[in-house]
Parts: sequence; C-alpha cells; structure tokens
Amino acid sequence: MTVQEIFDTPAIKKVENEMIGLEENIERHRVDKPSGLEMMRVLIGLRRNLLADMFVMDENYKRLLSDFNETMKQQLIRMRHETIKAAHGVMNADVTGEIQAIGKCFLGYRYSKLHPVQTMRAKKIWAILNGSIDDYVQFYSDGVLMGGYVYDSRKEQESENQMLYLQEEPDNWNEGLDMEITKDMYLIYPVHHLVSHTDFSIFDLLWVRDFNMEIQMKSNYATYPEEEEGEDISFI
Repeated sequence: MTVQEIFDTPAIKKVENEMIGLEENIERHRVDKPSGLEMMRVLIGLRRNLLADMFVMDENYKRLLSDFNETMKQQLIRMRHETIKAAHGVMNADVTGEIQAIGKCFLGYRYSKLHPVQTMRAKKIWAILNGSIDDYVQFYSDGVLMGGYVYDSRKEQESENQMLYLQEEPDNWNEGLDMEITKDMYLIYPVHHLVSHTDFSIFDLLWVRDFNMEIQMKSNYATYPEEEEGEDISFI
C-alpha cells in the first residue's frame, strides 16, 4: 500500500478522528485534563501499533530514514554547540553559582510539507503528537534526547559521539527496525528512542527535516556562610 492508502484505511481514520474529537472535547472543557491525557495516550499507542503493522521497510523508506537520521544528527550537534556557548556566556558574565545549561531538541512543530499525506486531519494529528499542546507522547517531554543535552560546570562534558551514540565510537541503533536492511546505517540513539520508546509512528518521522530547539539556563548557589557545615539528617 502507498502511504496515502495506509492513512486512508478505516482503522487509521477511526482512531485519528477519535484523537481529534477528544482534543476538541478537552479544549471545550467537556473532558477534564487528567482523564483526557490518559485517554489520548491510549489512542496514540493504538495508532502507533496499527501503523507499525502496516510498515514494511524498503529501499525508499531506508533513504528517507537516512535523511532523517543525518538531518537530526547535524541539528543535535548544532544544539550542543549552542548550549555550550550559552553556558560559557553566562559563566563569563560572572554569574554566581554552579551553572547548568540544558539543550532540548524537538521535532518541528510545523507539519512537514514533504509528507505525502497533506490533509487537515494529518495536520491536526501532528499538532497533538508534537508536544505543542500537551505532553501526550510519553518519554518525549525533553524531546528526542531523554533529559536533553546537559552542560554542567561541575562535570566533565560528554563528547558529540556520547550524545549521539551513548559511546565514543559510532554505533548503529537499529533495534526495532529491519536489522538486515538497516545494518549499514549508523543510526543515532535518538532515532532508536523515538522508534522504540515513544509512541510516534515511523510514518511520523520519515519526512521530518526541521526541529525546534530550547536552551534553558540554571544557576544554583546558597547563602550560608562558607565556614558553616551542613547537618546530615537520616530517616534510617
């Protein structure tokens, strides 16, 4: 089946229309937020499973996945650089305390114009999934990296490869995909995280080429006299 045919199947149309209807009810206060959040997560998981059953990796999808992987990789490298630069700027300004900068990378909030399905239903589903409305997709509150990229003035900083592959040498995080077709791809860990640990469908990811970045700064310091020692309190 083509991508358009997949998204036009009765099962996908039904679950996506239920998601859209639920979001409308949440925004009109017909459903309370906590209950709506749980119901939406169930529907998102169901949608992911339905789409996973209809996805078959081939050379075309491999090319799209490679482009997504490389684009996200370059944007993460840039985000890391900007996060370090922001931290150094604050440190050079002689701000008091221990400085921490956190960079977060999110899939672009705008629906990709490259996606073969350009219906209003698809655009509404992306608005639900991408985190701009609520934290509907579990394990995505920090974006494509769990916890984001953290620069801490007290610690040795991890390298680019540690951020991308969780180790110094490039790896291929292709678990959850066709292992044979993707064996030569060197997929970064965030691809694995999105595919295997969140409820995004791979059909949501293949055409994403833009991202939204956030950089947060933190400074922690105490006002106690330096000579004053803290008291250890134990409940055991």
